[in-house]
Amino acid sequence: MSKRILRRKGFTLIELLVVIAIIAVLIGLLLPAVQKVREAANRMQCQNNLKQMGIAMHAHHDTKGALPAGVTLGKNQVSGAGWWGGGNRPPAYDNPPNGWGNATTSYPIDGYWGYQMRLAPFLEMENLSKAITRFNQWPWWLMLPGMTGGTNTVVGQKFKIFSCPSDPRGSLAWVEGGSGNQHALTSYMGVTGRDSYKETLAGTGVPTAGAAKLAGQDGVLYVNSKVRLSDIMDGTSNTLMVGERPPSSDLEYGWQWVAWGYDGAGFGAGDMLLGVRERVTGINSIPGIYRSGNLTSNVDYDHYWSLHPGGAQWLMGDGSIRYISYAVGTNVVTTINGISVTLLEALASRSGGEAAPASD
Repeated sequence: MSKRILRRKGFTLIELLVVIAIIAVLIGLLLPAVQKVREAANRMQCQNNLKQMGIAMHAHHDTKGALPAGVTLGKNQVSGAGWWGGGNRPPAYDNPPNGWGNATTSYPIDGYWGYQMRLAPFLEMENLSKAITRFNQWPWWLMLPGMTGGTNTVVGQKFKIFSCPSDPRGSLAWVEGGSGNQHALTSYMGVTGRDSYKETLAGTGVPTAGAAKLAGQDGVLYVNSKVRLSDIMDGTSNTLMVGERPPSSDLEYGWQWVAWGYDGAGFGAGDMLLGVRERVTGINSIPGIYRSGNLTSNVDYDHYWSLHPGGAQWLMGDGSIRYISYAVGTNVVTTINGISVTLLEALASRSGGEAAPASD
């Protein structure tokens, strides 16, 4: 009787390793392509977010006669002098160009509510804005009717349109210790202009320190602003209105709906508003520069940046969206009173008269 020879079918170890290596190479080749496709989709959605905000800005202008205030603030000191929260000391900063939200020593009308809440009725969020029955009341933590705590506060409501899809933290919120009350976050800062302070500091050279500063509050959205499109003398297509900056790594800055700010004066800088050379701790501090940032670092909250490679996207005054590279932040285009002015500063001012193109 002949013996049948049985052959065992299967991979040898070497063959298996070869197959694994081939698969790894294919994944390595495909992964960058997948990431590029994902970033392209995120960038398109981010553009759409800004576009919708631009339409809402113009709708607000047509309805109210002006673009929304970046944030509103009134006097609220025993002496009636200075910004709310400043105590009985002389005013630290000039009066806002368009006056106070109110000139009394009571709680400021519209106190701290930022431009995004004023856009809410034009972004199909009218019910949320109607929940604020009195603007001159403490915005934290105003509860929605019939609801209490946590995400049920007005400021705890999250809307994707105010968050860049490239930021994996888009669903997060700042949480108050003890109460658990939340404040939604935003990736989009209203452009105050150069910075949040309209004072000029004497000095020469590139304004990288407190010794040299041109006037700020020269943009479109700042404290108590009431800018009309006709006030944008540099041209709406040449003027920045909103730019990208992810919330700080500790989520303390980048709050949606209500703005307070870094320096404790209520200008809103760093929460919902930011200058392109913002001095986050006060008028004499070193300004931030438009450059790349990192989500894990808590030092990148004083300047515009995004999670898109090489630059960020900006909403212009005419409602168009423009991608601007980081090089624009250091590209000097003119000198005013001996102080160098970058292209981004020229684009941030509404009527500076700087001869600067709207692209990099």
